[in-house]
Amino acid sequence: MRSRLIGLGFGAGLALAAAAASAAQREVVLDVANMSCPACPYIIEQTLKKVDGVHEVEVSYETKTARVVFDDAVTTLGALSEATAAVGFPSTVREGGS
Repeated sequence: MRSRLIGLGFGAGLALAAAAASAAQREVVLDVANMSCPACPYIIEQTLKKVDGVHEVEVSYETKTARVVFDDAVTTLGALSEATAAVGFPSTVREGGS
């Protein structure tokens, strides 16, 4: 395979690497329970960012949701839910949000 990449040039090799890297990236929306004050999203965001494989987190107090972009080759939906539950905020995957 290396000889094929060399024959295709450096740019093709980068394109293949980028495609492989993004193939495992996934976005999910979690419905998060027990958010009772505007400080809660900060706790949830910091907790989710500590999970290996998480790239982006956006938490909304108004909608009681967390949008998470993560590498599904590194972590799982279960690990995300377990992390939020461990700090008092049980979460479930929103239907159609993954």
